[in-house]
Amino acid sequence: MSRKSFFLLVLCVIAIIVAYRIFGKDFNWDLFLSSLSKMKAGWLAASVALTMVTYWLRAVRWQVLLAPLKAVPLRPLLSITIVGFSAIFLLGRAGEFARPLWLTRREKVALTGSVATIVVERVLDMIMLILAFGIALVVSDVTTSATLIQLQSKAWMVAAFAGGALIALFVLRSHGAWVVRLIPIKRVASWADSFLQGLSFLRDGRSLALVALQSALLWLGIALQFWTMLLGMNFTFSMTEATLVMVGAAIGSVAQIPGIGGGFQAGYIFCMTALLRVPLEQAVATSLIATVFSFVPTVLVTPLFMLGQDFSLKDLKGSIIKPESEAV
Repeated sequence: MSRKSFFLLVLCVIAIIVAYRIFGKDFNWDLFLSSLSKMKAGWLAASVALTMVTYWLRAVRWQVLLAPLKAVPLRPLLSITIVGFSAIFLLGRAGEFARPLWLTRREKVALTGSVATIVVERVLDMIMLILAFGIALVVSDVTTSATLIQLQSKAWMVAAFAGGALIALFVLRSHGAWVVRLIPIKRVASWADSFLQGLSFLRDGRSLALVALQSALLWLGIALQFWTMLLGMNFTFSMTEATLVMVGAAIGSVAQIPGIGGGFQAGYIFCMTALLRVPLEQAVATSLIATVFSFVPTVLVTPLFMLGQDFSLKDLKGSIIKPESEAV
């Protein structure tokens, strides 16, 4: 048995022991197993299709963010986006660097500038996630939940942080030349200047408005994907209730164990049980289904996009070893 297989086996044994200790004899295994079998293929297929649409929307938005640096065709951006998210699913948050590294290697975009666009993406996603949560709270008929009331009070803190981050990026871009002049080390100053170039779109009100609109459409697509997935698991939740679960799962996914997950499932189970009164057994079972249909299709199609763009693991390794020497 290889070391990797042994490690995976140990993790499975630990997970079983922990699950038994937490759930104990009160856990209804019959309900758990029956929940795994109640699926509607049509809705789940629609969910997978919408997942691919969201990657296209991400690539379109990324193209606008990159425009001040270089006009990159949409097709390679779509491939890089899918490969990058597959890396996140398999490697955890360390996989976030896959997209800028691929872009540097394939399209000769400065690595630091590319990283800056990823930072902007994450700030915009955070703001949209909070807006989606706020709208779902107002529209949903489960807002009397004590848990939801507590979450609502905390959401404003996160919203303030996200808004502050966006303002900080504006200020940084406006005073970029002054910041670069203060850096005494020439190479570091060059990196900082390249990073600030990645924020150039902030100076263009039209581009900023377009990116905001694209972000709203993107997260509407993600909410629809989550809703159709829940319908495929035989739930009858409204769109707003599904959005609440989506927000919880998205926040949880920040903390992922590479190749396994964890945070996504925890956020999903919490929202299903605490907010929507779903039995624990059903929430746990459907969290596994949600993980499979949210992540696995992306991983499965990734080799096709790598072949279509003549990507290889050697390319990625090369970009990691010498990213700056290939950036322009």
